[in-house]
Amino acid sequence: MKKHYAFLLAAALILSTLIGCSNANNSEGTANKGDSSSVPKSENNEKPAETVKIKYLVPGTEPKDYKEVFQKVNEKLAADGVGVEVEKIYIPWDAWDQKLNLMLSTGDDFDLFHVMQDRTPFSSYYNRGALADISDEIEKYGEHLKKNIPDDIFEGAKIDGNYYAVPSYWVEMASEGEFNIRRDILRENNLEEPTTPAELISAWEIVMQNWKGSNKPYLSTRADFDPIYLHTSMLHRTYDTFPFTVKDKFFYVNQNGEVKSWIETEEFKKDASFMRELYTKGLTNPDILVMKQEQVDAQLDSGEWFVRLGTGGSLNGLKKYNPEATVDDIGVVWFNPEKEYLRPLTFKNGNAVPVNSKHPEAAVKFMDWMLASQENYDLALYGIEGEHYTKDGEKGYKTIKDPENNNNTRYRGSDSQNGNVNFMRFDLENSIPDNNKVLFEPNPNAINSIAANFVFDPTNVRTEYTNILSEASASITPIYMGVQDYDKAFPAALEKMRKAGLDKVVAEYKKQFEEYRAAQQ
Repeated sequence: MKKHYAFLLAAALILSTLIGCSNANNSEGTANKGDSSSVPKSENNEKPAETVKIKYLVPGTEPKDYKEVFQKVNEKLAADGVGVEVEKIYIPWDAWDQKLNLMLSTGDDFDLFHVMQDRTPFSSYYNRGALADISDEIEKYGEHLKKNIPDDIFEGAKIDGNYYAVPSYWVEMASEGEFNIRRDILRENNLEEPTTPAELISAWEIVMQNWKGSNKPYLSTRADFDPIYLHTSMLHRTYDTFPFTVKDKFFYVNQNGEVKSWIETEEFKKDASFMRELYTKGLTNPDILVMKQEQVDAQLDSGEWFVRLGTGGSLNGLKKYNPEATVDDIGVVWFNPEKEYLRPLTFKNGNAVPVNSKHPEAAVKFMDWMLASQENYDLALYGIEGEHYTKDGEKGYKTIKDPENNNNTRYRGSDSQNGNVNFMRFDLENSIPDNNKVLFEPNPNAINSIAANFVFDPTNVRTEYTNILSEASASITPIYMGVQDYDKAFPAALEKMRKAGLDKVVAEYKKQFEEYRAAQQ
């Protein structure tokens, strides 16, 4: 294992060049342990059992009142006899991949971390030997996890029959392939809702010419070459070959079981052509290749946007540009809505326990506790009632705004990290009804990709897989984002990818996928 980790450290350092870096924001432990009366008892009930403190790594910025809220969380954990105390450590988005990879490779002391399946799937961490098998812990301590996460979704967190992650059941994955559009901006420019990519570009050009805001409504996204991460999958519904998905950034998989190198497909070329047109017509930021997530978030929060790939936004943001905006002014658009709706992944986000954790049972206990009651969930996700939010009916809530915090609430947890549709509340005044329906209501007509639960093991091509990840970031991303012309740049880029080992990796993927399919028969 030590030799394995030495190798992983080198690989992780190479992988870390893919994402920008900054220092992690390590919060200090904040829980108030209280007196011994609140400490859980041991099984023989003769003396207090030791409270285990775990560190939980998540991406993002620490909310203003995080310490106050998690003091209450830890007090409630103690009162409920869970025997766990939690310290969340927030790592800035642009440092997340590098920092996490380094901490996993060097065996840093932490017990739980967030996983984004559309960014770096849990199978990637598993294949690097970085994940703990938590099957026994889920069986023993996961009563409420198993109750509130559907079996077919939980199955997606298994490898070789064992659990290596806990899914966050917060979103309908068949929402992949849609995008948001501003209806108020359409009306302002006397435009109809676009039904094709060409109509979208045409409308966007008019909006850009007539824009009244201080900042142009560029496409709000960071650069990458993965259509699932970027949500450029919305284009795929317009192709005759749909339904298909792109797995693990590099592999085109259709419902007939055909596997191809994604970057060598006609579909990739069409995507790149669309993005090239956006770029040359000034609809994407000229600095898109170096855009940080914080810059993307700031644009969306300002309300100065017209199209958002995927779904999001709130009334507060819209009103900053258009004070007359309503929650119905963000619409969801599907190209060719009559086509099938495909789930590329069984689940989108989750949490995993690193192999070096000394307390895997405590990590599972904490995740289970959050789903043990609405009270627990509300505290962890929405904060202190009366201070950070008030309830609005059975499933609604209203945030309490702080003028000294840019009129935002001083605390809000993350649905994508810990959300569950059985407990989620909605801001009935500010959230977007069309988005809520698409994201949080099951789609009975959706189908799963035949590769949704397939886990690729790159052990036999580990060097090549690491090399193509690094090379694609340098050579393929500028083409896919439209900064470089496909016809001019792609031949040289493909040659570099092949030298890095692309053909060998694709062949290994095909081999494993065929074996997986045969085992499903």
